[in-house]
Amino acid sequence: MRQSEELLRHHGIRVTEIRKEIVETLLSRESALSCKEIKELIPGEFDRVTLYRTLNTFVEQGIIHQIAGGEGTIRYALCSSGECVTHHHEDRHIHFRCTACGLTFCLEYHTPPKLEVPKGYKLGSFEISATGLCKTCS
Repeated sequence: MRQSEELLRHHGIRVTEIRKEIVETLLSRESALSCKEIKELIPGEFDRVTLYRTLNTFVEQGIIHQIAGGEGTIRYALCSSGECVTHHHEDRHIHFRCTACGLTFCLEYHTPPKLEVPKGYKLGSFEISATGLCKTCS
């Protein structure tokens, strides 16, 4: 069984050809991809609405997470921790956008930064975004 099928079944999602193609496309890339980039990388014709719905299902089921791009584009990357569940993402990483090539990467960190919030606030989660040069461009 292919890794894409295992991942879909593990998350209780029915396996279809387009769902396998989307997962395999994300598995094949180091960087996060926009909806447009995913559509361009998958051969054949399919409905754009199907792609949006599938991506939303994957986010809801903890297979992928969204990354707000610096240019207003939403990008998608696989959840790598294996601990993400429905509607709750547990990935511990930095979203790093290369200022030269524009690619966005999920960089794992070993010690999460300590974040203190003012008294009376309760921290649920936080995201860390950084920009700079990726290993290819630097």
